[in-house]
Amino acid sequence: MNEVHASGRVMKVWNIGGDRFARLSIPRDNDRPARHDGGRYDYLTVRFPNGRDKNIGLNVGQDVIVHGFMQSRDYQESLADFLRGAKGLQGKPDFKKAKPDEVMVNRTTTEIVAMRFRILEGK
Repeated sequence: MNEVHASGRVMKVWNIGGDRFARLSIPRDNDRPARHDGGRYDYLTVRFPNGRDKNIGLNVGQDVIVHGFMQSRDYQESLADFLRGAKGLQGKPDFKKAKPDEVMVNRTTTEIVAMRFRILEGK
């Protein structure tokens, strides 16, 4: 059965095509073990199909409850996009033959596809 119920705080919101995406910070219950690094929060991406087109109003800092299903999808990321988000990069890489926008890496992501959701009031 592929059913997911999650609640967490919106940390980031962005759009791809007509869909809206949100990165949620989800606290672990006290009876669950901490992450390997000792952290008590997990982070999940939620996809709201047609959310941009439906003008779904999500804002950083809001708490949300989501019901949906998990999906994994493949996508490509250019080296230029990777380097824009990279931390700790010292200087500019030397690309002798390849241009950063032409070097691609295949990636896979797992996300929750929201079928129903509720933004909690007062946040």
